[in-house]
Amino acid sequence: MFWGTLKQWLKLQRLGWRVSRQRAALLQRWPNLSLDDPITWTNDDPSCVELGESVHFGPFSEIVVLSRSIYSSVPGSLSIGSRTWIGASLNIRAAGGRIIIGSNCIIAHHVSLVASNHTVSSGATYNELGWDEKRTGITIGDNVWIGCGVTVLPGVVIGDNAVVGAGSIVTKNIPSGTVWVGNPARQIRVIK
Repeated sequence: MFWGTLKQWLKLQRLGWRVSRQRAALLQRWPNLSLDDPITWTNDDPSCVELGESVHFGPFSEIVVLSRSIYSSVPGSLSIGSRTWIGASLNIRAAGGRIIIGSNCIIAHHVSLVASNHTVSSGATYNELGWDEKRTGITIGDNVWIGCGVTVLPGVVIGDNAVVGAGSIVTKNIPSGTVWVGNPARQIRVIK
């Protein structure tokens, strides 16, 4: 019993050390970055990430930015504008495409932003196929509010001042100044 508890304690200490080291590296590069631990940040090339002033990431967020992938020739990158607030449990997958988030955005809890997706083919094993290189990346304009539990799929552009309601799945472009909800998301009104 004692050895099992000790092993768990040591594992937590190693995890804490790795999170602290990762946090220090991120804050050294972006001193005005606000992070609520724990955050998982995977990046193969720091030059592929641009963060504006006063960006906030909530706890349990996972950010993956890979400039190179064996599944796609499209480089991955991430750009987030100033004063953008991101809630807990965000899932960003900027591999095989570029994810751009504007300034002054609110991205609520449990949101997934996926820059690329696997292709499908009859008789093939899906996890061995490459990613779709025709529909990649996500662009989110300035002053956009994305509600809790939203998933934004590759190739989508969300215009400035748009709102996406909680639980929506965004599969196509959203014009500026509109409110969208549902699965798949559809426009319900224009913001005056």
